[in-house]
Amino acid sequence: MTTDSPADAWTGDRVTRWLMRAEALDRQFAPVSAVLFAAAGLRAGEHVLDVGCGAGPTTRQAAELVGPSGRVTGIDIAAPLLDAAAAVPAVGAPIDWVCADVTTWTPPQQVYDVVLSRFGVMFFADPHAAFSRLAAAARPGARLVAAVWQHRTASPLFSVPLGAVLAVLTDRGIPEPGGLAPDHGAFSLHDPAATTRLLEGAGWREVRCVAHRLPMRFGGGLTPAAAAEMAIDFGPMRIAATPLDEDGRAAALAAITDVFHDHVDADGDVVLDGAIHVVTATR
Repeated sequence: MTTDSPADAWTGDRVTRWLMRAEALDRQFAPVSAVLFAAAGLRAGEHVLDVGCGAGPTTRQAAELVGPSGRVTGIDIAAPLLDAAAAVPAVGAPIDWVCADVTTWTPPQQVYDVVLSRFGVMFFADPHAAFSRLAAAARPGARLVAAVWQHRTASPLFSVPLGAVLAVLTDRGIPEPGGLAPDHGAFSLHDPAATTRLLEGAGWREVRCVAHRLPMRFGGGLTPAAAAEMAIDFGPMRIAATPLDEDGRAAALAAITDVFHDHVDADGDVVLDGAIHVVTATR
């Protein structure tokens, strides 16, 4: 299925499912937020732009850290997610919510001290244009701090449940759908050398990509069966399951549940490692 614009992908049932899982995903990604905000070192009074903010958890965290003397803007392409974000009270700095595609956005010039993102900068149709616009919005000396995924194969968080779904497709003689390349989409910034060239060409300097391998509690703490229900709606597993009928989807859920039993902690919750880079740069 294709869409006329990136925003079209964030409508209807997909938005409903995402919002239903948003708090669980935020708990799952708590280790990512910890290393992201440690690298950002936000200070009182700073102006922060949170890119690909979704329903706003990192935006609100930034607002609390920079305090009432600061200001935070959350930008995302999905209007329904921003509506949900705006409905949640924030503490600290005032927050502006902007619905725009960064690749075509006309930003205010030299406004932000920090450009921040947790998994929100990997999907640009024109990455050079997007990062150039972000550079234009940043003040001289401003900091870019973004968490991005490493190559998909580096993260059991993806490879374990995805392998289970693909095995079901194979057993049923169903071809693998398109859109599952392990270095595209969410994983498009996996290569530090390529990311450095991209950012330097867009006006950023002193680019660094620091690798982290982080244990993540699936959904913030779920049993194998509950984690499987979430996994099949998440990332490449959602794409892989698209060709399956109701019976096939049930088989995929059972297969994911089965492999998740090998990855539980002492509390019975599914824990899998995710491999990320924290990318930093200076304007």
